[in-house]
Amino acid sequence: MLEQIQPSRRCATPVWAALCTIGPMIAGCSAPGSSERLITSTGRSDRGAARLVTTVEGITEYELTNGLRVLLYPDQSKATFTVNVTYLVGSRHEGRGETGMAHLLEHMVFKGTDTYPNIWGALEDHGASFNASTWVDRTNYFETLPASEENLRFALSMEADRMVNSRISADDLASEMTVVRNEFEMGENNPVGILSERMLSAAYLWHNYGKSTIGNRSDIERVPVDSLKRFYEKYYQPDNAVLVVAGKFEPEATLDLINSTFGAIPRPDRVLEETYTEEPAQDGQRFVTLERVGDVAATGAVYHIPAGSHEDYAAIRILQQVLTSQPSGRLYKALVEAGLAARVRGSAFSWAEPGVLRLMAEVRLDQDVRAAHDRMIETTENVADTITSEEVDRAKDRYLKFNKLAMTNSGRIGVRLSESVAIGDWRMFFIQRDRIKKVTTDDVRRVAREYLVANNRTSGVFTPIEAPSRATIPATPDVSQIVEGYKGTETIDLGEVFVATPDNLDARTKRSTLDNGIKVALLSKETRGNAVTASFAFHFGSEGALTGHTAALQLVPAMLMRGTTKRDYQQLRDEIDRLQSTIRVSGGVGMASASITTDRENFTAAIALLGEIMSEPAFPADEFDIIVRDRLASLEEQLSDPRARGSIFLARAMSPWPTDSIHYVPTIEERIDRLKSVSLGSLRDLYTRFYGASNLEVSIVGDFDEQEVAEAMNRAFGSWKSPARYTRIVEPYRANIPADETIDTPDKQMAMVTMGATIELRDDDPDYPALEFANYILGSSAKSRLLNRLRHKGGLSYGAGSRLRVDDQDTRGSLTAFAICAPQNVVKAQRAMREEISRWIEEGITEEELEDGKHSFAL
Repeated sequence: MLEQIQPSRRCATPVWAALCTIGPMIAGCSAPGSSERLITSTGRSDRGAARLVTTVEGITEYELTNGLRVLLYPDQSKATFTVNVTYLVGSRHEGRGETGMAHLLEHMVFKGTDTYPNIWGALEDHGASFNASTWVDRTNYFETLPASEENLRFALSMEADRMVNSRISADDLASEMTVVRNEFEMGENNPVGILSERMLSAAYLWHNYGKSTIGNRSDIERVPVDSLKRFYEKYYQPDNAVLVVAGKFEPEATLDLINSTFGAIPRPDRVLEETYTEEPAQDGQRFVTLERVGDVAATGAVYHIPAGSHEDYAAIRILQQVLTSQPSGRLYKALVEAGLAARVRGSAFSWAEPGVLRLMAEVRLDQDVRAAHDRMIETTENVADTITSEEVDRAKDRYLKFNKLAMTNSGRIGVRLSESVAIGDWRMFFIQRDRIKKVTTDDVRRVAREYLVANNRTSGVFTPIEAPSRATIPATPDVSQIVEGYKGTETIDLGEVFVATPDNLDARTKRSTLDNGIKVALLSKETRGNAVTASFAFHFGSEGALTGHTAALQLVPAMLMRGTTKRDYQQLRDEIDRLQSTIRVSGGVGMASASITTDRENFTAAIALLGEIMSEPAFPADEFDIIVRDRLASLEEQLSDPRARGSIFLARAMSPWPTDSIHYVPTIEERIDRLKSVSLGSLRDLYTRFYGASNLEVSIVGDFDEQEVAEAMNRAFGSWKSPARYTRIVEPYRANIPADETIDTPDKQMAMVTMGATIELRDDDPDYPALEFANYILGSSAKSRLLNRLRHKGGLSYGAGSRLRVDDQDTRGSLTAFAICAPQNVVKAQRAMREEISRWIEEGITEEELEDGKHSFAL
């Protein structure tokens, strides 16, 4: 069994958005119940208790007598449903000494109730994919389950129960506090994230938006359990929550069920007071200097903006795209294309109260970070009068495209509504879309002039001035007035009911071979919004021909998306957005993969565009330089990252091939050297020698015309021959090298323990199913042994688990295990993992684990 331990000692990057991944191999909860049981009605609920509020674009709102708002979004084309509960409480509502309390409470609510003492296990038993997140204005919990009456009853009953009956005990807090602290420490390893946090702290002198959601370390460690209980009892109530049910369900029966579960909770007597702190207008430039160990520099700027519900926000959202989109963004051109930075990004935060526009750039160590900062400020604060209609239309098309694609997925849209709920009302999701449509170039220029001013900026030093120059942020609008009478402006087609069983999939799938030997599998079905997705696999080359070209081959797919002989990078991105589609190309040695996500109307045009991308690339030299700089920045950032260092060490030990083998795993330093040696000419040469469609495999699912698609495929790829013979690259089993290594990553406040071994196994081996299930028990379920030992019982790790990988063609496999922990807990975590894995090998699983796990494993 291989081991690799990564101590890290980096001090502090509280993560801004504390998103806790709740699911197999990452985290879990299993705790005794609470002292007060929720009393629910046993018969038909009082339908009169649910008052119809409004219906907008397929989503209907009701309000229960206890104040709970309910949103129903039926989608019979789905085989699943999603339940999302959003509580209007986040880090904005925390008081003195309470930083991180909203996020800590998010963890505690998974510890169980009397009725559901093991929420993690119960969710796993019902086949749920679940998660939770905390942000500045809200906390939400959601789970997606296979559609059935039993699962719906369980999900609603469980969420209603933990709304008021969650166990908040001192013992559970003691163990979960260390888990949350470990999550805090994970954020401390990211200097770029820390810079963002420090800028926000400097930008807000009084408002809680200046405090990170993850919280302050001492508050996390010392919060009294009674304070946490009071916080829970105050905010986790029906009149402070919005319930969303989206997917496959019957609305009337579901509303009855909601009345009989959530409706039985009484409206609380307490009155929630509104937060009242207003951040005064900033009256001078502020600058933050951060000095930490790291391998990539960074610079950034923050500007105060109105609340997400304000009319100006739509224009600010477009302004952010004009500045940071790739490749047309002003900052992208001024910094990335000019060689001053490796990448740029930006966010216009849509918050309930006045928020910020945040701009960030990552800078390699051989670049001048101060020069990048100065160019960022110069470009940003002089952009207003030069913004063009073309830039505004491009940004609007991109926003509306993703909005449209989001509406085709009822499960995700239910969760996305949490952000709109947090700023005042769920209908702001649609109102914001409508406002975006109406944004003009003059609107964007106006907000740029109004908010992108020096004295509204946090990134530089304070300089005394003779007269104040302030950007006055408008008051937060009354959202109830904005949404009153709103009925929506668009409709969406509904899909068919389709249960994705193996038999149904096989019966509906049509397989054929087109011109040039292209193999196609088509599954035509009616979908919400006429959505259609397609996957393409372009196989090429052989082991002998491709050996020695790994680094170059990994760059070719990225270059394909940077322009064709007919369109440059920007024109290509514009055309993809115009088609309301996403097109992606990836891959490396022996195969390039492509995907299309769009709708029926644009599908054949998207196929034609992919054909142009794949068969007519331009390989522009300037884009090659940008890609190489970006990849180098990513690799250099990994040099001191515990997870990257550990995973590569483990991969090298488990795949001990010689350096001249195509299967050799290079170190980070070797990857940097290889990348620096790649030339644009070598990419062009490899593309010419190997790329073609003779060995193309395609799968398409969704709403499309089969004959039109076949014709489009033939036009796009039928005459594109592969220049060289294709032979699949075989990777035979190779025993791992026994190794035990400690890698020191100074100034990192997180450590990782990893273990692994290779296995001579293929997925058609008779032993494979049993081993897959055994690993499920060991470390890949929410009730796994590793997760239970290291997180639930020991409080040693934020995440722990194991993974089994087995190939479908080569007889090779691997089993790996990991645990994320604080450096001082490395020895304990290592010992616990050894003990659990040894017991698993020597004793196997129990009959109870077998019977208990069969149901959830099958789901």
